[in-house]
Amino acid sequence: MRRHLGLRPVSGLVGVAITTGLLTGAPAQAAGTSSTSERRGDVISTGAAGATSRVDGAARSVLVRYRTSTGGGRIVPATGLVLVPQGRAPRAGWPLVVYGHMTTGAADVCAPTRGTPRSTELRRMQQGDDLARSLLAAGVAVARPDYEGLGSPGGHPYLRGASLGRSMIDMAAAARKVIPLNGRWVASGHSEGGVAALNVADRGQALVKGMSLRGVHAITPVTRMDVLIRLLRPVPVPVQPVTGTLVALAGLIVKGIAVEDPEVERLALEGGLSPRAAALWAHLEQRCLGDLALQDSWGGLAPAQLLGGRGDELLSTVLDSLADDDVRALRLRPVPVRIEEGLLDEVAPLPFTELLVRSYEKQGLDVEVGRWLAGHSQTNSAQMSVPVATRWILRRLGRSTG
Repeated sequence: MRRHLGLRPVSGLVGVAITTGLLTGAPAQAAGTSSTSERRGDVISTGAAGATSRVDGAARSVLVRYRTSTGGGRIVPATGLVLVPQGRAPRAGWPLVVYGHMTTGAADVCAPTRGTPRSTELRRMQQGDDLARSLLAAGVAVARPDYEGLGSPGGHPYLRGASLGRSMIDMAAAARKVIPLNGRWVASGHSEGGVAALNVADRGQALVKGMSLRGVHAITPVTRMDVLIRLLRPVPVPVQPVTGTLVALAGLIVKGIAVEDPEVERLALEGGLSPRAAALWAHLEQRCLGDLALQDSWGGLAPAQLLGGRGDELLSTVLDSLADDDVRALRLRPVPVRIEEGLLDEVAPLPFTELLVRSYEKQGLDVEVGRWLAGHSQTNSAQMSVPVATRWILRRLGRSTG
């Protein structure tokens, strides 16, 4: 069932010691100490978040190192942020939203918790701050994972749904060991983070025992990138800023698939990519999205200049992988879903997100849709979706919406 509400007309281990005097909860380690446990969702260490990770309205902004797993089942470290509401914790603990950030890149410096005032990717790193402020003001804790391989050892499996979902779920488990939580939570995210949020609800994911997923909120989730790449492939010259960002995203997509399948990297560098594109491969581990989209990097290439002599082979591999891993192919748990669409979205075009909504409706899911007169980033802002989305999330968490 689709409902269109609030639409703008198209006109544990760590918590008590961290927040002494503010929280109540189970025994915990002191902030800054570490654990050697090797299970998903376990906390490795905590500390104070950097200046650009702090959000107005949070009593504490806690940097958390925790454990997640790769697609092969290997336990690896990951990083994230826990934002604590003002005031004393409710007797049963706070409700939680785990928020997945939009694409920032694949280099470690692109992890939002690694941000500095001089980071060129700061705008995207902080794009979720409006929603975080709104939730914190309503007494909801917010946890924000950096994702596997961002700010931690190993490559980032960019846009790989299962990896993103695990990062979100394990962040929820870690947050419960940092602050007192009541067990109710919502998965939310923007762009790549929308893919992460939707993958949390995939029936193939193992959720956190003792916690209840109450809903999924996806803001301009990326879908049908295989179709977008096919449409853009013949474009013979760079058309900034549109092709710059999309070509950079294409590079990140190939890199993300290669993290999980090294044969794809070999194919890419041995004729799948053009010599010019192959020469820029290292940039994917050095630069963030905005800098990758510049003229001196991937953004200087036209879509038609990306592929080499074995380009058809690489393209077929990438398109098949994208189609198989697209969010439209997910079989979701029967939880409420809200999807925010940008009418002017250049990355997740409206026709694609509309098809995504319809695919979930065919599964019998309760889907609510918000349409906003905005582009990809601006849809996730206090001027657009945030107020309505906050009310929807609060209802899912059993909180009063005033």
